[in-house]
Amino acid sequence: MSGPFHEIRTHLVRHLALDVERFWFRAVVAGDEEVIRGLTSGDEARRVAPDVSADEVLDLYRQEAELADAVIAATPVDAPSAWWPHDLFGEPHPHTLRDVLLHVITESACHAGHLDAARELIDGRRWLVLT
Repeated sequence: MSGPFHEIRTHLVRHLALDVERFWFRAVVAGDEEVIRGLTSGDEARRVAPDVSADEVLDLYRQEAELADAVIAATPVDAPSAWWPHDLFGEPHPHTLRDVLLHVITESACHAGHLDAARELIDGRRWLVLT
C-alpha cells in the first residue's frame, strides 16, 4: 500500500513507537541510560525513510511495546519516574508509573483519532456515526 494514508500511518506509528512507548517507559519510567543517550530532538522519530516498509514500522512498534510491557511489569504503579528532561519540558507532570500510563493511554487514543480522521478525509468512510 502506498499513498498519503500509508505515509501518515507509518509516520504516526513510528512516533508512537519511539516518542511514546520508548520515551515514556524506557527513558522516563526506567531511566535507561542507553535509551536516554539515543533520544533525538525534533521530528526524527516521526520520519520514515522511503525504503522502510510498513511492516518494519509495525515491527518496531511491537518491539517497543514489548519492552514497555516489561518495564511496566517490573515497576510498582506508584514508583516515581527515574528520569525527566527538565531542560526541554520543565517540571514533569507525570510523577509515577500510574501517571505515565494514563498519559500514554490518552496520547495513543488521541493519535488513533488523528489517524482515523486522516483516513476519513482520504476515503470518505466513517467508522463511528452517532445519530
